[in-house]
Amino acid sequence: MCRGVVDSGTSHLGVPAPYNTEVSQLLQRPAGDLLDCRLVQAPEIEIELDSINLTLHSRNYMRRLPLRDGVTVGSPTGVVVDGGPQNNSPAAIHAGTGLPDEEDVSRHCSPRITRVSIPEPLGPKLFILGEPVLHRYYTVFDYASLKVGFGLANNRQNTGLSLIEGDGRGILPSDVETLLMQQTMSVSGRGSGSDDGDEMVFFQMTVSVVIKRV
Repeated sequence: MCRGVVDSGTSHLGVPAPYNTEVSQLLQRPAGDLLDCRLVQAPEIEIELDSINLTLHSRNYMRRLPLRDGVTVGSPTGVVVDGGPQNNSPAAIHAGTGLPDEEDVSRHCSPRITRVSIPEPLGPKLFILGEPVLHRYYTVFDYASLKVGFGLANNRQNTGLSLIEGDGRGILPSDVETLLMQQTMSVSGRGSGSDDGDEMVFFQMTVSVVIKRV
């Protein structure tokens, strides 16, 4: 049996390891001349729950920026180019055009899929329903009954009209160079030692709050 967590603080769709790699490969598509990968033709994702099926389109789960082959965004080492050193600059993309320096370099669209590795009893078959689901569906959390209700949200993203700009290929955000500058963070803790891209990490912290009356 699989479990799901509806998490408004997760920007990706979490898939149990090691299946996240296979799911990402199945959803990845060539970008062609698109500037916005949310417009790419890609398979639908259907999540079957007890009382409703949640359907996600490429505009819901794709990363916005197309990247040239061999470039990975979101890995623990920042922007990594296969066969080369770490690259923390957006030199692979012309500012304002999104086209690679080499005309014959192909680009790809990748989904917002992250690796989830949680031991029992919560895992290991645990899915994280983050922003790709929550931006498409309006949710109601019923804490007393331990239930979550879903309804299709009334927003422009569900129509897809807000993405079709320019000549139909989409447009790059004005801060594209900033988006391509990646920062890294090291987390110490238990893990599989695998480095296959995005990974969901859970940790616990204690916060003390002192209220002084004046």
